[in-house]
Amino acid sequence: MLNPESVAAVEAARFGERFVRPLYTGYGFAAIPGTIEYLLTGAGDATLPPAAIPGGLERRETVVLLFLDALGWQFFASHVERYPFLQRALDHGVVSRLTTMFPSTTAGHVTAIHTGQPPGQSGVFEWFFHEPTLGRIIAPLLFSYAGERERETLAAARVQPAALFPTATLYQRLAAAGVHSTVFMESSYAYSSYSRIVCAGADTVAYHTLAEAIVLLSQRLEAQRGPAYYMLYVDTVDSLCHNYGPAAPHVAAEIDAVLTTLDRLLHPALARSGRPVLLLFTADHGQIGVNPATSLLVNRLLPELVAATPIGADGRPLAPGGSNRDLFLYLNPDRVEEMRAALSELLAGRAEVYRVVDLAAQGFFGPQVSPVFLARAGDLVVLPYAGEAVWWEDGRFKQRHLGMHGGLTPEEAHTELGALVYGEN
Repeated sequence: MLNPESVAAVEAARFGERFVRPLYTGYGFAAIPGTIEYLLTGAGDATLPPAAIPGGLERRETVVLLFLDALGWQFFASHVERYPFLQRALDHGVVSRLTTMFPSTTAGHVTAIHTGQPPGQSGVFEWFFHEPTLGRIIAPLLFSYAGERERETLAAARVQPAALFPTATLYQRLAAAGVHSTVFMESSYAYSSYSRIVCAGADTVAYHTLAEAIVLLSQRLEAQRGPAYYMLYVDTVDSLCHNYGPAAPHVAAEIDAVLTTLDRLLHPALARSGRPVLLLFTADHGQIGVNPATSLLVNRLLPELVAATPIGADGRPLAPGGSNRDLFLYLNPDRVEEMRAALSELLAGRAEVYRVVDLAAQGFFGPQVSPVFLARAGDLVVLPYAGEAVWWEDGRFKQRHLGMHGGLTPEEAHTELGALVYGEN
């Protein structure tokens, strides 16, 4: 069934006329890791409402989470009637609408699913942000300086990943309660510096194809002894959305491949597992189309912005942070209000500009914000309207994407949680 309580909660979560207000209690993505912990251990209270889970918040021995990057509510709603894997959750389980966290990014949501910490607590909130201890803009998931194509350039510079990422994980807490965790990730980053820190306490299994991952998961289920949690992360839909745009046939083909593979391989594996299994599936965000040719490049449209931006350790301005759907700006303290007013006028009708501290005080980054987050998040954040892209472009940073996320439009910030129980009469 479609959970009506969740639909009402998400529809009421609004910010102004165009944006979504992220929920950190009730029907929000932020409650998923706490719900998983509670279901497996009985500990913790930051959970989704009981109506989100078939049978309510009773203890479970086996939980499987599919993290389908970018397959947010817009894709679920437009594909559910054609794909048995999705329809089965409506017919025999529960599907709840959720808001994402803010920013609606992979960096923040993957970190939260591994650690339970929302962006305001973890400090990992976007693809690019300023790391004050280095005096540079970095790409945290790549563990590299921003603007570099290679992974792990921070490791080459002898930066310790434990100094940048939260070291207390969901998997450690589950292990302390006797629950074994396994995380399945694509091989190119399964054992990266970032992954090794935020997945501590779990077995990490690398895969090359989704079919391979499902077989590996099936084998683990067959050999399971005692309580267990499995998380399978799938990133291919997100990658193609960025490259071609969310409405492209390439994306439709990949969604078809993913959902068909899940139906043909995972569904029968869970059905024959011989034990009750709670299957959950969710997404960190949706995607929205953008046009590189019409992107608003603030450092060119407002040259004063460059002079108002501090210089980093590499001799370049500390920019850009975030993405073209949530541009975070770092400014000299005496120029913040001047730049906010100038950008608001420049972007009128196409984007809105907010002080980061004001959104933090309203709970947009989570119920609490850490000093680490505030030091990394900067001074202003630009929230473009649907179809707009606002970016800082120089020789290292180009706006090439045809699909993007990070902002607070419904296309980006509405997602879902599907929940279905296998192996119970």
